[in-house]
This record gives sequence, C-alpha cells and structure tokens, in this order.
Amino acid sequence: MKAAVLNAYKEPLVVEEVNISQPKEGEVKVRVKATGLCHSDVNVFEGKTPVPTPVVAGHEISGVVEEVGSGVTRVKKGDKVISAFIHPCGKCRNCVSGKENLCETFSQVRLKGVMQDGTSRLSKDGKEIRTFLGGGFAEYAIVGENGLTKVPDDMDLEKVAVLGCAGLTGYGAVSLSRIEPGDTVAVIGVGGVGLSTIQLLKASGAGRIIAVGTKKWKLNRALELGATDVVNSKEVDPVKALKEVTGGGPEVIIEAGGNEETIHMALDSVRIGGKVVLVGLPPANAMIPIKVASVVRGGIELVGNYGGRPRVDMPKLLELVRLGKYDPSALVTGRYKLEEINEAVELLEKGEAIRSLIVP
Repeated sequence: MKAAVLNAYKEPLVVEEVNISQPKEGEVKVRVKATGLCHSDVNVFEGKTPVPTPVVAGHEISGVVEEVGSGVTRVKKGDKVISAFIHPCGKCRNCVSGKENLCETFSQVRLKGVMQDGTSRLSKDGKEIRTFLGGGFAEYAIVGENGLTKVPDDMDLEKVAVLGCAGLTGYGAVSLSRIEPGDTVAVIGVGGVGLSTIQLLKASGAGRIIAVGTKKWKLNRALELGATDVVNSKEVDPVKALKEVTGGGPEVIIEAGGNEETIHMALDSVRIGGKVVLVGLPPANAMIPIKVASVVRGGIELVGNYGGRPRVDMPKLLELVRLGKYDPSALVTGRYKLEEINEAVELLEKGEAIRSLIVP
C-alpha cells in the first residue's frame, strides 16, 4: 500500500509502497477515507515529539473496516469508523476505573511508534516502519478496536474525521472544566482544538466565551462558531484585555496553544480562585517554569487534560454532530491527496490552515 513516510526528522515526507501485515488479536485494519493533519503530527516531523523513524503519522482517521483480528467485537467488516488518537487497552487500572484516556499500557508505547505488543504492522524491505497514534497518512491503518467508534451509515466520514483529536480533546477539556451555565471562559489558541472547544463550550451553556489568538481570520472563525469576544494577542496586551473585559479575569481558561507564552498568559489572566486547563502539547522535553507563588496565593486550580475517553465520549460527540451542535467540518480549510501532503504540512506550519484532510 501507499503511505507518507518520514524517513528522517525535518525532511519532506515520501509517499512510497510499504507492507502492512494482518491485524492481530484485538486489532482492526481500516481502509482510510480521510485523516486530519494536526500540529502533533508536525511535532513528529520536526523531531519535537521524537517517535523513531521511519514513521507514518496521522491520528485523526476515518475509514471503513477492512479486516478484524481475533477477539474483536466492537466493529465488523464494512463498518464506517473513526479512530481516536488514544487507543485504550481496556484492562489496566485507569481503563477499568473510567480513565481510559490515561491508559497506562498505551502511554508506554505511544512515543515508541508500536502497537501494544511492542511491534509495528508496517515494514519495507524487511525493516520495521513505526506509526504515530494510528498511522493514518496511508491507504490503510491498523488500530486497536478500543480506539474505534462506529459512525452512523448516513454520516459523511470526511466530515467527522477530525473528531479523533480536535473533537475529543475539546470534549475532554470542557468536561474536565465542569463549566456551569453562564460561566465566563477564555480559550487561548484558535486552531482545531481551540475552535472545537469553543463550539462545545457553547453547547454546554457557557456564558461569555473569549477566543484569544494571533490570526485575524481564525478569530473571525471563532466568532462564527460561538465565541462572544475575541482578543488578538499581537495587537493588545492579552492579560490586560482579559481582565478588563471580564472584570477580574475569566472563571476558567482553557489553554490550547501549548507553549510557554500561552501557558503564562493563562495563569496571569485567570480570576483569583479560577481554573486553568492545559490541553496544548509543547515538545516532549519542554521545561516551562511557572510562578508557583501566584498559583498558591491565587488559589488557582491548574490541571492538565489528555483528550477524552474514546468508548464513552466519542459517541456523545457524534450525537452532538447529528444534532448540529458541533460542526467538525468547520475546522477543515483544505483537502489534499496523499501525494500533496507536504504542501499541507507547509501551510499548517505557516499558520495558514486549521485542519487539512489528507485523502488517499
């Protein structure tokens, strides 16, 4: 099959023929319909998330079940499915206690680029090729069944592809925030995750929803999708603006930028006694200092959130799509063939895209 392979960090992807083996126990082979391109993929390409090369990335996967391994019961051949970027084992302590987004087994292998048994299903010329959270930049992908959710037959697979990361991460952030009706919330970062979060905040009954970003066209998209106010952090002091517009700071700030500047911005802007939810992912080895005294004296609740629960939350997201309360297709700014993937990567790196769909 064809796949877009990263052979070395900071080099262009190469679309080439690779071998894919049959799915093993608990695994599913998916014929890929579309895969969203995310900044987490770009971090792999640049070596900031150091998955060993050669590697095939792509974790916002939609497609059709081609083949199932032994023991698979959640999906069958011919089912339309989406894959989450989290693939729970379903057996570890966190999985059985309702925290499958923090699966201990998956956490041990996700940056190694292998399945849960420690091996990969892709190879070329006898050499193993790794995959990052599914390896959807290819014609086929093999995913653990617990990472998959069946999609209704009348729902367009391209429309829902980005639920696998942007949607699930936004859902997890809003769920953990425990938003009460009328709460003032700021979302820092208006990429795929931020814009998903804004839509889900609106669906959850938040009051004022303030989008913070640097691109005017993305901030305009945020207003279209449910933000009540926007702050362009390149044009004004964002901390001052957030405090002034809210009379002391938002009750909750969801930080989706994933860098030192935006994390400090969130901590400096939140209301005394408020909550900061971190969902943006900086490079794997990033060390970001924070003002601990300010967090303590301000009684600020600082929490990290890694996505949502695929088997529990993804069906709810699909229902929100069906009801028209969340539109994942509003995040898509381009559609590219597999052979055009480097063009899509360049646009994302320049900040000229939100989510691009890579279509084999």
